[in-house]
Amino acid sequence: MAENITPTAAIPKSIGGAGQGVKIGVVLAFVLVISAGIVLLASRAVRDKEAGVLENQQKRFQLLTQGRTEVIASWLENLSHQGDRLIKSDLFRLYASEVDTYAGDLSNLFGAIHSDQAVEGDGMILADQLPMMENMLREFSTYAGFLNARILSRKGEAYIATDGHLPPMNEEQIALALAAIKENGPQYSTLRKTAQGLEMDVFVPVYPPDPVGGTDETTQGAVGALMMTRQVSGEITELLSNSPLAVKGEKTRLMQKAGPGYREITPWTLEGFVDVNFPIKVDDQGHIPFGIRPSIEDDDAQVFSLGVRIPGPAWWLVQEINYDDAMKPIVDFNRTVYIVAGLGILTALLIAGLAWWILTGVQSQRIAEQFRALATKIEEQKAFIDSINANIDEFIVLKDTQGKFTYVNDAFAKAAGRPKEELIGMDTAAVFGFDTAKRLETIDEVVIRENRKMTINEPIFIRSQRHQFQVSKSPYCGVDNSCQGIVEVYRDVTEFVAAQEKNKRLIKNAMEALGSTIEAADPYLGGHTKLLAGLSVEVAKVMNLSEMDIAEIETAANLSQIGKMFVPNEILTKPGRLTDEEMATMEEHVEHAYRILKDIDIAEGVLKAIYQMNERLDGSGYPKKLKEDEIIMLARILSVLNVFCAMIRPRAYRGAKDPAQALDILSSESSKFDSVVVKALAEVIKTPAAEKLLGAKE
Repeated sequence: MAENITPTAAIPKSIGGAGQGVKIGVVLAFVLVISAGIVLLASRAVRDKEAGVLENQQKRFQLLTQGRTEVIASWLENLSHQGDRLIKSDLFRLYASEVDTYAGDLSNLFGAIHSDQAVEGDGMILADQLPMMENMLREFSTYAGFLNARILSRKGEAYIATDGHLPPMNEEQIALALAAIKENGPQYSTLRKTAQGLEMDVFVPVYPPDPVGGTDETTQGAVGALMMTRQVSGEITELLSNSPLAVKGEKTRLMQKAGPGYREITPWTLEGFVDVNFPIKVDDQGHIPFGIRPSIEDDDAQVFSLGVRIPGPAWWLVQEINYDDAMKPIVDFNRTVYIVAGLGILTALLIAGLAWWILTGVQSQRIAEQFRALATKIEEQKAFIDSINANIDEFIVLKDTQGKFTYVNDAFAKAAGRPKEELIGMDTAAVFGFDTAKRLETIDEVVIRENRKMTINEPIFIRSQRHQFQVSKSPYCGVDNSCQGIVEVYRDVTEFVAAQEKNKRLIKNAMEALGSTIEAADPYLGGHTKLLAGLSVEVAKVMNLSEMDIAEIETAANLSQIGKMFVPNEILTKPGRLTDEEMATMEEHVEHAYRILKDIDIAEGVLKAIYQMNERLDGSGYPKKLKEDEIIMLARILSVLNVFCAMIRPRAYRGAKDPAQALDILSSESSKFDSVVVKALAEVIKTPAAEKLLGAKE
């Protein structure tokens, strides 16, 4: 710019027409040079912004798909391990080995069970054992939540099935079974639509029993495979639910290979799938590169998308965002850049005009008036920006790399109770205290080091009042892309968090109300559920169980009696002891409870605790006669507390026992009840919380 001004100053002053022409030429050249420079800078900024936004979008997609892919892979691995309890049992492994060595025709062998066909030798032994093996497979399938299961030979022939017969398998199922056996690893089928929803098959190899001395089972070679069929509509829907990190126009989709093409998996629709009507190209690793392509949902719409091949089944996780939504930051930036460029050119014209007036002898007063008008406009713009800033409720601050405030908005200054000028140069510890500042500044180090945005939820005390803030921290960089400091936005979410806590309390109250409704069916159950839940929680706390376990045992206790709604009232209210037949009917309440709760979105620990709470350590309980470590800890706690609560309450055929007497009885039955739980209960009943619960019982 200096080189352009110097010749202008050297032009001799002229009153004639030639001098005026030279002045006009110089002014026009100045305006053209400045305008061209502004346009070039604006164009470069637009290109850099577009490249940066798309690069960031690609990185976001890679992070999102990587996280989702790991979750889905973990879920698939968990499905494949569901059958470990069955296929790693010596009984099943030995049976599979014997079938593998059987030289006869398997269809003749197992057809003998349901016909008069005679089978001799080893075949007769295998046939005799078949009903027991089928029952074990059926119980496993029901307990593990699979629709059905079957055991396959090394040749892919099914010889045990949960449905009592051996329906033929399709080519894909046979191929996957053989692959699981050959490759010594799990295999997964493509999803298929049924009347109940989406189903898939999981194939895992079955190995022979370990030889004496022990060896890696995969080196022995599989002798068969376990095929498990599961309904996965709900699980797939949950896996594809919107991430909290998703932005407007962004969607996560799941595709699977379907012949030469692809289909989107949509368990929430009637069909279950949507055909992809445009060709999909994958790279050498099987992934779908980031780029512009038609939307899977609507091939007339353009999106930016990226797909990742999921290990195992022929699935791809696709993250896409609407083209307009992805380009919005670029469009907004372009608009701002061109407005600024226009203002720059306008400023250049204004400066050139002022120079022209000076060169042509315009009175200094008129020049001063123009400058005053320009200053007024700048002040108006500054006042406009300040008015916007003053009406923002969120706290906005800028900090340098040493953590010192270089800017704070009005909302932050008001909350801190200090003038904005006083806050400049201070740090977080001076406003929020040392402990809070230490937690927040730990995140600052990550933001500066990794040059990325981070968002955290943090409780912060302001003027001795606790607030819950969502704090977003973003780096701001210089022209050399080095981090110059951090932009922080504090959003007060105290009311939102309080609303969440209120919802939790409402859910808890609903569970307690359901327990009271259940107890109405049995006059001797009145208050039993509330007492059971309260004491169970206290015992779990004494045993130092996790918060999740404590929440699950409280839920299980509140739902523990739900199955008794289906027991005949004359049995529930019968005075005196029950007959064997009546007791068998009463014990069916566990199966009723399992049938009601298994299809509800409820934690597996809650369902197991309810199902096993009537089991005993010595195997004398019901419904499965489980022993020792087969019974989970939550069920052991409920087992002790359920009997304790029953003993300290009166029945038609006996009076209520004193808590100390009940504890002595439980302690004497150490073969049935967990002594650790009984000891914890002995500690609990001495506490004020237990005294309050026992007092309410009375």
